Amino acid sequence: MNKDKKQNLIHNMSQFYIVLQREVLDLIAESNNSELSPLLFNTLHEIYLDEYIIPSVLSKRLSITIPNTSRCLHSLTKMGYVIKVKDKVDKRITHIELSLKGIDLVQNSFNHMDESMLKKVEVLNTRELAKISESFLILMSLFKNRIKE
Repeated sequence: MNKDKKQNLIHNMSQFYIVLQREVLDLIAESNNSELSPLLFNTLHEIYLDEYIIPSVLSKRLSITIPNTSRCLHSLTKMGYVIKVKDKVDKRITHIELSLKGIDLVQNSFNHMDESMLKKVEVLNTRELAKISESFLILMSLFKNRIKE
């Protein structure tokens, strides 16, 4: 693949990410209860996707400062959505996990997003669905392999 095609792929991926992020944020607003801001909701999603996340990693993933991350976690703990667990080996490390209430909320939001996205892809034929699905699997594999290196 030549350099222009690679750059075009990267540009298209970036544009898709922005469009998808907007779509997801709109869906979050629809499915969200009023006590959670979009930031708190995104925080729950990040914790759900990374089972034993620590605050510093969460801060990087959310692109916010450590003090803001601490405030988010304090609010979510107070509302009963997250729990803090000390590392079994190194007691200085605190892992953040979802409570059952938090898991339930995130799973319900994912279900709502899935239903909304299914409506959007109904216009695609079987061949288009297979092609898009295969492309996503290739991309996920590429990025997962890069993380391990």
